Amino acid sequence: MLPQAEEQLLQKELVWERQENTNDLYAWWTEGIQLYKDLLRHDEQNERYRLQLTNLLLKAGGDLKMRQANFNKAQRLFRELVQQVPNHALAYYRLGFLAYYEQKWKSAILNFEKALAAKPSHPAHQLQEEQRIKALGYQARAHQKISLSLLEKAKQMGETILDPEVADSMDAFLLQTERELFAFEEIKPYVLVTRQEVHQLNQDEVIELQGEQGINEIRLDMLGDKCVLVHPNGERIELSEQLARLLRYLMEQNRPVSSHSIREDVFPDSRSESIVRRTISRLRDTLQYPRHTRFLDELIQTTPDGYLFQWEGDFQIFYRKEDLFLTDILNN
Repeated sequence: MLPQAEEQLLQKELVWERQENTNDLYAWWTEGIQLYKDLLRHDEQNERYRLQLTNLLLKAGGDLKMRQANFNKAQRLFRELVQQVPNHALAYYRLGFLAYYEQKWKSAILNFEKALAAKPSHPAHQLQEEQRIKALGYQARAHQKISLSLLEKAKQMGETILDPEVADSMDAFLLQTERELFAFEEIKPYVLVTRQEVHQLNQDEVIELQGEQGINEIRLDMLGDKCVLVHPNGERIELSEQLARLLRYLMEQNRPVSSHSIREDVFPDSRSESIVRRTISRLRDTLQYPRHTRFLDELIQTTPDGYLFQWEGDFQIFYRKEDLFLTDILNN
């Protein structure tokens, strides 16, 4: 017979599971993390509790709301995960991505090396072949960035040489070294998606383009603390991150999308059979709020082939490029 305190926590678990689509997803994951930590205090050897905890740490750490300001928090979650499971290759892999995006090249290399060296027993903690290739590739990029930094230091030292003969010799040496190092493309951390094109942007380009909304163009802005849909007349509708993620997916598809495809691509971790229907309904309710422009209640249409984003004009979607890195973090 289970202790009363553990039995109460298991009852709390049942309630928590039913709330998956009623709360902010990150908050739901965080609540689950604390729940399974409490359960493990009662039964440290329970494999189900530990597996649930590690899965939630993995998802919370890779949540798309972990923008640059929250990277430290994401790293703490992944480090907590490797403390729970020291051979968790996937957690080290994700730590490598976070370090790489913060341009902490040595830390990125170290974490990718640990990911490749780990020998986890659980299949869900292992790296797939594609992930092993990416870990090696990002290590190569990080080494290249370190190399360019060292080259710059060497150049600065070369400028202080007084002997002309030695200086000429070093100039030739450094020029040859530079030729052997391939140019590294500027990291542009933002993305603009329109109906026709996808652009990678730096901060100045974002500021410039955000001031250029067309007369019949709506904008989904996912760059700030809040996700906002901006109507051509300037009206702004705040969306939860889950709703914004769903709307962005429908906008980018530009065709009817089945419930199955939406669940696979947008809600891969959900165990709810009705999450697509319920979230579509919430999105429509948000767009139909009385103060909103009447045309917005027709943005999401139901067709025989699935759900369709319907807007006759143009659109813009702004989001952070780290979402692409975190797509690796979430899905790889």
